[in-house]
Amino acid sequence: MPVTKKTGVNSETGIPGPAYNQGPDVWDKVTGKAVYGIDLQLPGMLYGKVLRSPHSHARVIRIDTAGAFAVPGVRAVLTASAIKNKPYGIVVEDEQPLAGDRVRYIGDEVAAVAAVDEESAGKALEAIKVDYEPLPAVYDPAEALGEDAVQLHEQYSGNIAWERDLERGDPEQAFKEADLVVENSFSIPSVHPTYLEPIACVASSDYMDNLTIHTALQSPDVVREIISAALELPLSKVRIIGPVMGGGFGGRVYGNLKLYLLSSLLSLQTGAPVKMQLSREEEFSVGRPMIAAQIKMRMALRKDGTFLAREADIITDNGAYSAQAPWVSKTLSERNDALYRIPHIRTRARLAYTNKVPTAQYRAYGNQAANFASESLIDQAAEKLQIDPLQLRLKNCTRAGDVTGHGLQIKSCALAECLEEAATRIGWHNRKKNRGYGISAGIHASGSLVLNQDFRGASARAVLELDGKVTVFTGEQDYGQGTYGAFSHIAAMVLGLDARQVRIYCRDTLVTPHSQGALANRQTTIGGRAVQLAAEDLKKLIEEAASEMAGQPVKMQEGRLETASNRDLKLEEVARYYHYRTSGLTLNGEGRYVPPPSAYDETGYGNISVTYSFAAHAAEVEVDRNTGALTVHRIAAVHDSGRIVNPHAARGQVFGGMTQGLGFCCYEGYLFDKGRVANASLADYRVPTAMDVPGMEYSFVETEDPEGPFGAKGLGEVVQVPVPGAIANAVADAAGSRVTELPLTAERIYRAISGGECER
Repeated sequence: MPVTKKTGVNSETGIPGPAYNQGPDVWDKVTGKAVYGIDLQLPGMLYGKVLRSPHSHARVIRIDTAGAFAVPGVRAVLTASAIKNKPYGIVVEDEQPLAGDRVRYIGDEVAAVAAVDEESAGKALEAIKVDYEPLPAVYDPAEALGEDAVQLHEQYSGNIAWERDLERGDPEQAFKEADLVVENSFSIPSVHPTYLEPIACVASSDYMDNLTIHTALQSPDVVREIISAALELPLSKVRIIGPVMGGGFGGRVYGNLKLYLLSSLLSLQTGAPVKMQLSREEEFSVGRPMIAAQIKMRMALRKDGTFLAREADIITDNGAYSAQAPWVSKTLSERNDALYRIPHIRTRARLAYTNKVPTAQYRAYGNQAANFASESLIDQAAEKLQIDPLQLRLKNCTRAGDVTGHGLQIKSCALAECLEEAATRIGWHNRKKNRGYGISAGIHASGSLVLNQDFRGASARAVLELDGKVTVFTGEQDYGQGTYGAFSHIAAMVLGLDARQVRIYCRDTLVTPHSQGALANRQTTIGGRAVQLAAEDLKKLIEEAASEMAGQPVKMQEGRLETASNRDLKLEEVARYYHYRTSGLTLNGEGRYVPPPSAYDETGYGNISVTYSFAAHAAEVEVDRNTGALTVHRIAAVHDSGRIVNPHAARGQVFGGMTQGLGFCCYEGYLFDKGRVANASLADYRVPTAMDVPGMEYSFVETEDPEGPFGAKGLGEVVQVPVPGAIANAVADAAGSRVTELPLTAERIYRAISGGECER
């Protein structure tokens, strides 16, 4: 496997080709011209609002909507009894557009209204009278699994929304043979993606019940199918158009389905466009944060540091409804096992229903939570064995050619090089005495194949326009991570054009190819490969049309069309020639990327992704032993994401991911008061500001991945994974005691130093 080191913030792409294009919407964002969901205005538009439950668990006895209908300007009022309240869901169908006879969390949707303005809609909500019968509630996921716990859904006995018991090898024997066993318990709270723009949508319908939903989504095609099924509308009648997205980070993979369904129902009833948006408080209280997790983990090692086995008991908090939490729990329970050579694995994972806000996903799909636990435990083992934590990781880390304990096929991997480079950059071998140092590694899928085994890849179209420019149609979404720029660069490299000559069109399900969406690092690896193939097909078609036009062979080289007699043709000439000869058609290249065959059995064993990205982060911190106050001085991040297509976007991904990882580790976390989100505002839910960000540096160890376009792999998700482990290990090094609950607050660090228990 060829490996090329590449370091420094100013390094340029190693891929030959034209200058990088920042992306077609960059200047619109910079100048304020970009239209976000919040900005949408359609003629005759109504405004929708939702009445939410004030109870975490209650029976709905009666709903009186007469007062709402009497408010001037009100055009529709919906309750469960007034609509086809069909169950729907992403993984399991456990939710309805409006609560029927029972509400299950504070914020559960009870009624919806549409009015000519927001003030009238608000007055209509106030006029709705609901009689509730409060019911016992359960808030702790471990308690929810108890025999006597309140049952949230009759069809899911024991409040188990999803569970998994898996075993690889013979962990029982491995633990018996071990020279050392280390164990600990870890707690990770729910966190919110905290994108800048709250979720908003406008649904419009016509007299034939054709429905168009304007909203920014990472997976519009999948959401379209869910909406079609939930509303019992033919799929051909549902269209999703995406405005510019004000941040996603996994939180907009499916967004807030309830909002899209209610705005659609209101539009279908009134015949007018209906706009709905979440307030910032609603974002926190109903906006699908990442699952919380309680992890008990132990590891078995030989005295020379060889990893023998790992065992984990994981309980995750589903909240009242499932959303994507089963998938996130699955990733959390297994992905980190592939980071090191661990021959024997046993995991028990359970996802529990509770009377709290439903949970879903966030950048890295819960992988960062398991990483915090695992990397902390590795440092515990290193201390017991008196082995340098870096050397312990190097001894056991996954390498190219490995097949991991879960059957993942590692085709390219520079994890060892990343660990060594991160250590060098943080000064690992020359550590200051008054500081703490920690290191952590990470792995993530780059092109997941498990979401739909019948739809594994991606397709794209590349069209030569009459002016000689190229438009690429793709279903993959850009939500600020640089997909537009990367795709235009990939197509331009194939065609030999300047990337500014390539336009990317991706936000309309009516005209763009179907896509699984922007998740699991699929964009560059799978979507980009389809773009590459489409551009190659277009290049062949251009050469054929040009040869026919010139009456002699023509080759396209470096964007130029040259005949055998050294005559140059212009792209626009060839485009118009073909357009006129075919009575209006355009040269249209198609690319279809189908990943190599892979199989996974009923236990999940098998190769679940096209390829895998790796990272190592190292942190330098300082702890005030008198107060527990933590100062993170530096973080060094080194990544193996294959060949870097877009150095500018890659730099932004790393810095942004490290900052979010810092928030996940040191600042963020939901606080609850009997099911109510107690910090549902940006004033109370603290995320890092520019003043909190430490010194950051990055580099890439580039590998030539055999599957990705030009050897590229994904970067966006893995970049957050190692941060919590690196900082937690650095804190333990500085404090002399380990904190096992996130976030790493001063109080928890002080309690660890003083020997007191951290508050749960």
